[in-house]
Amino acid sequence: MEFNSKDYVILIPAYKPVYEQMVPFVTELLQSYDKVVCVDDGGGEAYKNVFDECLRLGCHVLHHEVNRGKGAALKTGFAYIYDNLKDCPGTVTADCDGQHTVSDILKVTKALFEHPDDLIIGGRKFDKNVPLRSKSGNTITRILYKLATGISIYDTQTGLRGMPTTLLPELIKLDGNRYEYEMNMLLKLHDWGVSPYEVTIATIYINDNKGSHFNGLRDGVRVAARILKYTAGSIMSFLIDWLVFIFLMKLAFSGAGENIRYALSFGIARVISSVVNYIYNRKAVFGGKNYVRGTTVKYFSLVVAVMLLGMLVQRLTAYIPGGDLVHSLIKLVYDAVMFFVNYIIQRDFVFRIKKRKTE
Repeated sequence: MEFNSKDYVILIPAYKPVYEQMVPFVTELLQSYDKVVCVDDGGGEAYKNVFDECLRLGCHVLHHEVNRGKGAALKTGFAYIYDNLKDCPGTVTADCDGQHTVSDILKVTKALFEHPDDLIIGGRKFDKNVPLRSKSGNTITRILYKLATGISIYDTQTGLRGMPTTLLPELIKLDGNRYEYEMNMLLKLHDWGVSPYEVTIATIYINDNKGSHFNGLRDGVRVAARILKYTAGSIMSFLIDWLVFIFLMKLAFSGAGENIRYALSFGIARVISSVVNYIYNRKAVFGGKNYVRGTTVKYFSLVVAVMLLGMLVQRLTAYIPGGDLVHSLIKLVYDAVMFFVNYIIQRDFVFRIKKRKTE
């Protein structure tokens, strides 16, 4: 099967578009695509002429009565495509403000043809004449996103993306009605079992990108949410472990010998806290479904391995001079390192998601 751009749909969310930008852009697009869907996100009567001209040119035009946000506009477009153009293999989203060229849209479409199971990212390299706000914001988000998901995406802010039609039901249900929607899409890739495939596009900024709605702090917190959930689960498990241990030591096994009392209390407390942590991480942190088989065995094997390693480190630490302060610092460093090692192993091995395939 040969690549034909006319098989694909282009989706353009637009809020108060500039006639001189959008109409020539759509005109050029229609030379390579038969199916272009524009969503008027409640711009009002003043922008009716723009969408009337797009309609006359041959676009499908959808309207929001009031501004609902870019995420809502994308979901409206995805729902229309899924209901009316389901036979097309995929959809490419693009902005109408001059940042995405038709040649780059074609590049993303070709990549979607070659990688029909993946989410295609039209990524900018930020290599020259890039506003500091955009460059630094993308760098911070890129690092946090890699840590949180284990997925490498250079440009997390781009709106030029290609997605297979089989992914549209998930995209229609995805949370977010404004600019957070596009970040939520990337954060769900792990849970959906979808891999990103990034192609380089031109880096174009209009008016020094002053109209950008990207907020580095807000998006950074959103990207780090999974790590924060994991941290909360670790704290919860620690408290459960400690409380159960104290309860068993003071009450349940108070009549037993010291060594037996300690061993039973420690073992039971660790089992209970580990089970709670396993259920929490499985349901709340790493997606909750479609895992590769064997999560339970892999998780508790990890628990045993970490416990044995901790005992070994504790034994070796006893031979290091410096007293309790040095030993406490070593334990603190070890616990911090193992916190992230545990997270990465659980993310990439224990709770690995099955690869999604097109139907």
